[in-house]
Amino acid sequence: MPSGANSPTAAIAVAAVFAVLVLSSSVAPAAAKMFCGSCDDICTASCIYADTIPRACAPQCDGCSPEACQSCLQALRQECLTSCGDSCRKNCT
Repeated sequence: MPSGANSPTAAIAVAAVFAVLVLSSSVAPAAAKMFCGSCDDICTASCIYADTIPRACAPQCDGCSPEACQSCLQALRQECLTSCGDSCRKNCT
């Protein structure tokens, strides 16, 4: 495998694409049922405790540097929180 495929930037880019696909299929349908005052709690539960983020970062966390793993986890969790919060606030009741 080329060394560029193992770089943290390439790994994060792959994980980010995966996260966008996951978020676009899971956050938007649930947003219609969200109460505006619960957006932070709902998004925290959906993003911080979701098992999809560790799975998306598995290539960076299995045998790579701890820094690459943590960077991936933090980036995807933040992206998830931002996307979920935006969607919730647009669609909450």
